[in-house]
Amino acid sequence: MDHRPDLPAQRRLLVRAVTTHGAPLAGVRILDLSRFAPGAYCTLLLADLGADVVKVEAPGVGDGLRGMYGGDFDVAHIALNRGKRSVALDLRHADAAVVLERLVGRAHVVVESHRPGQLDRFELGYQTMSARHPHIVWCSITGFGDYGPNANQPGHDLTYLGYAGLLDRLADTDPTPPGTVVTLPLAAAIASTGILAALHAAQSTGRGSPLDVNMTDSAMWVRSEDIARAANAPGPSWGTSAARNVYACADGRHVTVAASEPKTWLALCEALGEPSLADHRLGIDDDEPVQQQIAQRLRTRPAADWVAHPGLAGGVGPVNDAADLLGDPQVIERGSLVTLDGTSTQVLASPVRFRSAHGSDATCATPPPALGAHTDDLLRDAEFTIDEVAAMRAAGVVA
Repeated sequence: MDHRPDLPAQRRLLVRAVTTHGAPLAGVRILDLSRFAPGAYCTLLLADLGADVVKVEAPGVGDGLRGMYGGDFDVAHIALNRGKRSVALDLRHADAAVVLERLVGRAHVVVESHRPGQLDRFELGYQTMSARHPHIVWCSITGFGDYGPNANQPGHDLTYLGYAGLLDRLADTDPTPPGTVVTLPLAAAIASTGILAALHAAQSTGRGSPLDVNMTDSAMWVRSEDIARAANAPGPSWGTSAARNVYACADGRHVTVAASEPKTWLALCEALGEPSLADHRLGIDDDEPVQQQIAQRLRTRPAADWVAHPGLAGGVGPVNDAADLLGDPQVIERGSLVTLDGTSTQVLASPVRFRSAHGSDATCATPPPALGAHTDDLLRDAEFTIDEVAAMRAAGVVA
Protein backbone atom coordinates (compact mmCIF):
# COMPACT_ATOMS: atom_id res chain seq x y z
CA MET A 1 0.00 0.00 0.00
CA ASP A 2 1.27 3.49 -0.85
CA HIS A 3 1.21 5.63 2.27
CA ARG A 4 2.22 8.83 0.49
CA PRO A 5 0.04 11.57 2.03
CA ASP A 6 -2.46 13.48 -0.05
CA LEU A 7 -1.10 17.02 0.06
CA PRO A 8 -4.45 18.85 0.29
CA ALA A 9 -5.44 16.44 3.06
CA GLN A 10 -2.20 17.20 4.91
CA ARG A 11 -2.93 20.90 4.47
CA ARG A 12 -6.39 20.46 5.98
CA LEU A 13 -4.85 18.41 8.81
CA LEU A 14 -2.47 21.21 9.69
CA VAL A 15 -5.18 23.87 9.61
CA ARG A 16 -7.39 21.77 11.85
CA ALA A 17 -4.52 21.01 14.23
CA VAL A 18 -3.45 24.57 14.87
CA THR A 19 -6.96 26.01 15.19
CA THR A 20 -8.41 23.47 17.64
CA HIS A 21 -10.04 25.16 20.62
CA GLY A 22 -8.37 24.67 23.99
CA ALA A 23 -4.63 24.09 24.14
CA PRO A 24 -2.92 26.02 21.33
CA LEU A 25 -1.16 22.95 19.88
CA ALA A 26 -3.95 20.43 20.43
CA GLY A 27 -3.96 18.08 17.43
CA VAL A 28 -0.29 18.65 16.58
CA ARG A 29 1.86 15.53 16.90
CA ILE A 30 5.59 15.81 17.64
CA LEU A 31 7.81 12.80 16.99
CA ASP A 32 10.78 13.07 19.35
CA LEU A 33 13.81 11.07 18.19
CA SER A 34 16.20 12.92 20.49
CA ARG A 35 18.02 11.65 23.55
CA PHE A 36 18.94 13.43 26.76
CA ALA A 37 18.14 17.05 27.56
CA PRO A 38 18.11 19.39 24.53
CA GLY A 39 15.30 17.66 22.66
CA ALA A 40 13.49 16.83 25.90
CA TYR A 41 13.38 20.50 26.95
CA CYS A 42 12.07 21.45 23.50
CA THR A 43 9.28 18.88 23.33
CA LEU A 44 8.36 19.54 26.98
CA LEU A 45 7.51 23.13 26.05
CA LEU A 46 5.45 21.89 23.11
CA ALA A 47 3.68 19.26 25.24
CA ASP A 48 2.62 21.94 27.73
CA LEU A 49 1.20 23.87 24.79
CA GLY A 50 -1.00 20.89 23.98
CA ALA A 51 1.05 18.92 21.45
CA ASP A 52 0.95 15.12 21.40
CA VAL A 53 4.62 14.29 21.93
CA VAL A 54 5.70 10.75 21.00
CA LYS A 55 9.15 9.74 22.19
CA VAL A 56 10.90 7.15 20.03
CA GLU A 57 13.13 5.22 22.42
CA ALA A 58 15.53 2.31 22.09
CA PRO A 59 14.01 -0.97 23.33
CA GLY A 60 15.33 -2.05 26.69
CA VAL A 61 17.28 1.17 27.20
CA GLY A 62 15.07 4.16 26.46
CA ASP A 63 16.08 7.78 26.72
CA GLY A 64 19.40 8.20 28.51
CA LEU A 65 17.71 10.40 31.11
CA ARG A 66 15.74 7.43 32.43
CA GLY A 67 18.73 6.17 34.40
CA MET A 68 21.33 8.86 33.94
CA TYR A 69 22.00 9.31 37.65
CA GLY A 70 21.15 5.81 38.81
CA GLY A 71 17.90 3.88 39.02
CA ASP A 72 15.42 3.11 36.29
CA PHE A 73 13.38 6.29 36.42
CA ASP A 74 15.50 9.31 37.25
CA VAL A 75 13.91 12.54 38.44
CA ALA A 76 15.50 14.38 35.50
CA HIS A 77 13.55 12.11 33.18
CA ILE A 78 10.36 12.76 35.15
CA ALA A 79 10.87 16.52 35.02
CA LEU A 80 11.57 16.70 31.28
CA ASN A 81 9.43 13.91 29.84
CA ARG A 82 6.10 14.24 31.62
CA GLY A 83 3.06 14.51 29.39
CA LYS A 84 4.56 12.47 26.56
CA ARG A 85 3.99 9.04 25.00
CA SER A 86 6.59 6.36 24.30
CA VAL A 87 7.15 3.94 21.43
CA ALA A 88 10.05 1.47 21.66
CA LEU A 89 11.68 1.31 18.21
CA ASP A 90 15.23 0.21 17.46
CA LEU A 91 16.44 2.76 14.90
CA ARG A 92 19.53 0.61 14.28
CA HIS A 93 17.45 -2.28 12.99
CA ALA A 94 17.39 -2.82 9.23
CA ASP A 95 13.58 -2.61 9.18
CA ALA A 96 13.31 0.53 11.31
CA ALA A 97 12.86 2.84 8.29
CA VAL A 98 9.53 1.22 7.38
CA VAL A 99 8.14 1.88 10.85
CA LEU A 100 9.59 5.35 11.22
CA GLU A 101 8.28 6.40 7.81
CA ARG A 102 4.71 5.65 8.83
CA LEU A 103 5.13 7.36 12.20
CA VAL A 104 6.50 10.45 10.45
CA GLY A 105 3.54 10.42 8.10
CA ARG A 106 1.19 10.86 11.04
CA ALA A 107 3.25 13.57 12.72
CA HIS A 108 3.62 17.27 12.02
CA VAL A 109 7.07 17.75 13.54
CA VAL A 110 10.17 15.63 14.10
CA VAL A 111 12.73 16.68 16.72
CA GLU A 112 16.09 14.91 16.70
CA SER A 113 19.59 15.44 18.11
CA HIS A 114 21.77 13.04 16.13
CA ARG A 115 25.03 14.13 14.58
CA PRO A 116 24.58 15.68 11.14
CA GLY A 117 24.02 13.08 8.44
CA GLN A 118 23.81 10.15 10.86
CA LEU A 119 20.13 9.43 10.26
CA ASP A 120 20.42 10.05 6.52
CA ARG A 121 22.99 7.29 6.19
CA PHE A 122 20.32 4.82 7.27
CA GLU A 123 17.50 6.46 5.29
CA LEU A 124 15.97 7.70 8.52
CA GLY A 125 16.63 11.43 8.08
CA TYR A 126 14.90 14.45 6.64
CA GLN A 127 16.01 13.83 3.07
CA THR A 128 14.30 10.44 2.93
CA MET A 129 11.29 11.18 5.12
CA SER A 130 10.37 14.52 3.55
CA ALA A 131 10.36 12.95 0.09
CA ARG A 132 7.43 10.85 1.23
CA HIS A 133 5.97 13.40 3.63
CA PRO A 134 6.65 16.95 2.41
CA HIS A 135 4.48 18.43 5.17
CA ILE A 136 6.93 17.47 7.92
CA VAL A 137 8.77 20.09 9.98
CA TRP A 138 12.14 18.56 10.89
CA CYS A 139 14.14 20.18 13.69
CA SER A 140 17.73 19.08 14.34
CA ILE A 141 19.25 20.23 17.64
CA THR A 142 23.02 19.75 17.64
CA GLY A 143 26.16 21.08 19.28
CA PHE A 144 27.62 23.08 16.41
CA GLY A 145 25.04 22.92 13.62
CA ASP A 146 24.38 20.87 10.50
CA TYR A 147 27.46 22.18 8.68
CA GLY A 148 30.78 23.86 9.41
CA PRO A 149 34.22 22.60 10.51
CA ASN A 150 32.90 21.51 13.93
CA ALA A 151 29.62 19.97 12.75
CA ASN A 152 30.59 16.42 13.70
CA GLN A 153 32.65 17.26 16.76
CA PRO A 154 31.45 16.16 20.21
CA GLY A 155 30.73 18.59 23.01
CA HIS A 156 28.77 19.32 26.15
CA ASP A 157 27.10 22.35 27.68
CA LEU A 158 30.39 23.67 29.06
CA THR A 159 32.02 23.21 25.64
CA TYR A 160 29.41 25.36 23.92
CA LEU A 161 29.44 28.01 26.66
CA GLY A 162 33.18 28.42 26.31
CA TYR A 163 33.23 28.32 22.52
CA ALA A 164 30.45 30.91 22.19
CA GLY A 165 32.16 33.43 24.45
CA LEU A 166 29.40 33.23 27.02
CA LEU A 167 31.28 31.43 29.81
CA ASP A 168 33.79 34.26 29.89
CA ARG A 169 31.02 36.76 30.68
CA LEU A 170 28.83 34.87 33.12
CA ALA A 171 30.73 36.65 35.89
CA ASP A 172 33.52 39.21 36.27
CA THR A 173 35.87 36.52 37.54
CA ASP A 174 37.99 33.82 36.01
CA PRO A 175 35.72 31.50 33.97
CA THR A 176 34.21 28.74 36.08
CA PRO A 177 31.67 26.00 35.28
CA PRO A 178 28.13 27.08 36.15
CA GLY A 179 26.14 24.94 38.55
CA THR A 180 23.47 24.13 35.97
CA VAL A 181 23.21 23.67 32.21
CA VAL A 182 22.65 26.82 30.19
CA THR A 183 22.92 26.17 26.46
CA LEU A 184 20.68 23.07 26.41
CA PRO A 185 17.39 24.69 27.53
CA LEU A 186 18.33 27.85 25.65
CA ALA A 187 18.69 26.00 22.34
CA ALA A 188 15.49 24.10 23.11
CA ALA A 189 13.53 27.31 23.55
CA ILE A 190 14.94 28.72 20.31
CA ALA A 191 14.11 25.44 18.54
CA SER A 192 10.53 25.67 19.81
CA THR A 193 10.22 29.16 18.33
CA GLY A 194 11.47 27.90 14.97
CA ILE A 195 9.10 24.95 15.06
CA LEU A 196 6.09 27.17 15.71
CA ALA A 197 7.11 29.46 12.84
CA ALA A 198 7.53 26.50 10.48
CA LEU A 199 4.16 25.09 11.52
CA HIS A 200 2.57 28.44 10.80
CA ALA A 201 4.09 28.47 7.32
CA ALA A 202 3.05 24.87 6.68
CA GLN A 203 -0.51 25.75 7.62
CA SER A 204 -0.86 27.75 4.41
CA THR A 205 1.63 25.98 2.12
CA GLY A 206 1.26 22.36 3.18
CA ARG A 207 5.04 22.06 3.12
CA GLY A 208 7.33 21.72 6.10
CA SER A 209 10.99 22.62 6.34
CA PRO A 210 14.23 21.51 7.98
CA LEU A 211 15.43 23.55 10.96
CA ASP A 212 19.06 23.77 12.06
CA VAL A 213 19.35 24.82 15.73
CA ASN A 214 22.45 24.32 17.83
CA MET A 215 23.78 25.06 21.29
CA THR A 216 26.75 27.16 20.17
CA ASP A 217 24.76 29.55 17.99
CA SER A 218 22.16 29.85 20.74
CA ALA A 219 24.79 30.80 23.32
CA MET A 220 26.32 33.30 20.88
CA TRP A 221 22.87 34.83 20.39
CA VAL A 222 22.82 35.77 24.07
CA ARG A 223 25.90 37.88 23.38
CA SER A 224 24.43 39.62 20.33
CA GLU A 225 25.05 43.07 21.79
CA ASP A 226 28.68 42.37 22.72
CA ILE A 227 29.53 40.63 19.44
CA ALA A 228 28.06 43.53 17.46
CA ARG A 229 30.24 45.93 19.44
CA ALA A 230 33.33 43.80 18.89
CA ALA A 231 32.67 43.61 15.15
CA ASN A 232 31.83 47.26 14.62
CA ALA A 233 32.42 49.76 17.42
CA PRO A 234 34.02 48.35 20.57
CA GLY A 235 32.64 49.90 23.71
CA PRO A 236 31.49 49.16 27.25
CA SER A 237 29.68 45.95 28.01
CA TRP A 238 27.77 44.52 30.93
CA GLY A 239 29.90 43.98 33.99
CA THR A 240 30.29 44.60 37.71
CA SER A 241 29.71 48.03 39.20
CA ALA A 242 28.53 49.48 42.48
CA ALA A 243 24.97 49.48 41.19
CA ARG A 244 25.20 46.04 39.53
CA ASN A 245 26.78 43.50 41.79
CA VAL A 246 26.34 40.60 44.18
CA TYR A 247 27.06 41.41 47.82
CA ALA A 248 27.49 39.29 50.97
CA CYS A 249 25.29 39.93 54.00
CA ALA A 250 25.69 39.41 57.75
CA ASP A 251 24.39 35.82 57.68
CA GLY A 252 26.72 34.72 54.90
CA ARG A 253 23.99 34.80 52.29
CA HIS A 254 24.12 37.06 49.25
CA VAL A 255 21.84 39.56 47.57
CA THR A 256 21.79 40.97 44.08
CA VAL A 257 21.89 44.72 43.62
CA ALA A 258 20.65 46.04 40.28
CA ALA A 259 20.02 49.75 40.84
CA SER A 260 21.24 51.51 37.72
CA GLU A 261 18.19 53.78 37.32
CA PRO A 262 18.20 57.06 39.30
CA LYS A 263 14.98 56.27 41.23
CA THR A 264 16.14 52.80 42.22
CA TRP A 265 19.62 54.03 43.12
CA LEU A 266 18.13 56.72 45.38
CA ALA A 267 15.91 54.17 47.15
CA LEU A 268 18.93 51.93 47.72
CA CYS A 269 21.06 54.73 49.12
CA GLU A 270 18.32 55.83 51.50
CA ALA A 271 17.74 52.27 52.74
CA LEU A 272 21.47 51.83 53.32
CA GLY A 273 21.54 55.01 55.37
CA GLU A 274 24.00 56.52 52.91
CA PRO A 275 22.06 59.40 51.26
CA SER A 276 25.29 61.07 50.15
CA LEU A 277 25.86 58.21 47.70
CA ALA A 278 22.86 59.41 45.69
CA ASP A 279 25.11 62.05 44.13
CA HIS A 280 27.48 59.40 42.79
CA ARG A 281 27.42 59.53 39.00
CA LEU A 282 27.05 55.92 37.87
CA GLY A 283 29.51 55.01 35.15
CA ILE A 284 31.38 58.32 35.51
CA ASP A 285 32.76 58.74 39.02
CA ASP A 286 35.28 56.36 40.60
CA ASP A 287 33.24 53.27 41.42
CA GLU A 288 35.52 51.24 43.67
CA PRO A 289 35.09 53.26 46.91
CA VAL A 290 31.31 53.20 46.45
CA GLN A 291 31.31 49.42 45.97
CA GLN A 292 33.27 49.03 49.20
CA GLN A 293 30.92 51.34 51.08
CA ILE A 294 27.83 49.42 49.90
CA ALA A 295 29.49 46.11 50.72
CA GLN A 296 30.23 47.27 54.28
CA ARG A 297 26.64 48.41 54.85
CA LEU A 298 25.08 45.25 53.46
CA ARG A 299 27.25 43.10 55.75
CA THR A 300 25.60 44.68 58.81
CA ARG A 301 22.27 42.85 58.40
CA PRO A 302 21.07 39.45 57.16
CA ALA A 303 20.02 39.05 53.55
CA ALA A 304 16.32 38.65 54.37
CA ASP A 305 16.25 42.13 55.92
CA TRP A 306 17.60 43.77 52.78
CA VAL A 307 15.28 41.74 50.57
CA ALA A 308 12.36 43.01 52.66
CA HIS A 309 13.63 46.63 52.56
CA PRO A 310 14.47 48.21 50.23
CA GLY A 311 13.74 45.04 48.29
CA LEU A 312 13.15 45.20 44.56
CA ALA A 313 12.21 48.87 44.74
CA GLY A 314 15.81 49.53 45.71
CA GLY A 315 17.21 46.98 43.30
CA VAL A 316 17.83 44.32 45.98
CA GLY A 317 16.86 40.72 45.35
CA PRO A 318 17.73 37.33 46.88
CA VAL A 319 20.28 34.85 45.59
CA ASN A 320 18.09 31.75 45.84
CA ASP A 321 18.96 28.14 45.41
CA ALA A 322 16.43 25.60 44.14
CA ALA A 323 15.21 24.71 47.64
CA ASP A 324 14.53 28.37 48.47
CA LEU A 325 12.08 28.58 45.60
CA LEU A 326 9.83 25.84 46.99
CA GLY A 327 8.34 28.15 49.60
CA ASP A 328 8.72 31.46 47.79
CA PRO A 329 5.46 33.48 47.78
CA GLN A 330 5.82 34.39 44.08
CA VAL A 331 6.31 30.74 43.15
CA ILE A 332 3.37 29.64 45.29
CA GLU A 333 0.98 32.34 44.08
CA ARG A 334 1.67 31.58 40.42
CA GLY A 335 1.41 27.83 40.90
CA SER A 336 4.91 27.33 39.55
CA LEU A 337 5.14 23.90 41.17
CA VAL A 338 2.75 21.26 39.90
CA THR A 339 2.08 17.80 41.33
CA LEU A 340 1.96 15.07 38.71
CA ASP A 341 -1.34 13.23 38.46
CA GLY A 342 -1.68 10.31 40.88
CA THR A 343 1.70 10.98 42.51
CA SER A 344 3.34 13.16 45.12
CA THR A 345 6.04 14.23 42.67
CA GLN A 346 6.35 17.97 42.12
CA VAL A 347 7.76 19.47 38.93
CA LEU A 348 8.17 22.96 37.56
CA ALA A 349 5.19 24.37 35.69
CA SER A 350 5.34 25.63 32.14
CA PRO A 351 6.80 29.14 31.85
CA VAL A 352 4.27 29.95 29.09
CA ARG A 353 0.98 31.20 30.50
CA PHE A 354 -1.96 32.29 28.36
CA ARG A 355 -4.20 34.93 29.94
CA SER A 356 -2.17 34.81 33.17
CA ALA A 357 -3.09 31.20 33.74
CA HIS A 358 -2.22 29.47 37.00
CA GLY A 359 0.65 27.02 36.64
CA SER A 360 -1.61 24.00 37.04
CA ASP A 361 -3.73 25.20 34.09
CA ALA A 362 -0.71 25.69 31.82
CA THR A 363 1.08 22.41 32.51
CA CYS A 364 0.57 18.83 31.38
CA ALA A 365 0.68 16.90 34.64
CA THR A 366 0.64 13.38 33.20
CA PRO A 367 3.61 11.38 34.52
CA PRO A 368 6.16 10.25 31.91
CA PRO A 369 5.33 6.92 30.27
CA ALA A 370 6.95 3.57 30.86
CA LEU A 371 9.33 2.65 28.06
CA GLY A 372 7.28 1.55 25.05
CA ALA A 373 3.96 2.02 26.83
CA HIS A 374 2.27 3.26 23.66
CA THR A 375 4.05 1.16 21.04
CA ASP A 376 1.01 -0.92 20.12
CA ASP A 377 -1.37 2.06 20.06
CA LEU A 378 0.90 4.09 17.81
CA LEU A 379 1.61 1.21 15.44
CA ARG A 380 -2.10 0.51 15.09
CA ASP A 381 -2.59 4.20 14.38
CA ALA A 382 0.07 3.83 11.67
CA GLU A 383 -2.04 1.03 10.15
CA PHE A 384 0.21 -1.91 11.01
CA THR A 385 -1.79 -5.09 11.56
CA ILE A 386 -1.65 -7.17 14.73
CA ASP A 387 0.33 -9.84 12.87
CA GLU A 388 2.79 -7.26 11.52
CA VAL A 389 3.35 -5.84 15.00
CA ALA A 390 3.89 -9.33 16.42
CA ALA A 391 6.42 -10.12 13.68
CA MET A 392 8.31 -6.87 14.25
CA ARG A 393 8.37 -7.50 17.98
CA ALA A 394 9.72 -11.01 17.45
CA ALA A 395 12.42 -9.61 15.16
CA GLY A 396 13.42 -6.96 17.69
CA VAL A 397 12.37 -3.98 15.58
CA VAL A 398 9.97 -2.80 18.30
CA ALA A 399 9.33 -3.74 21.88
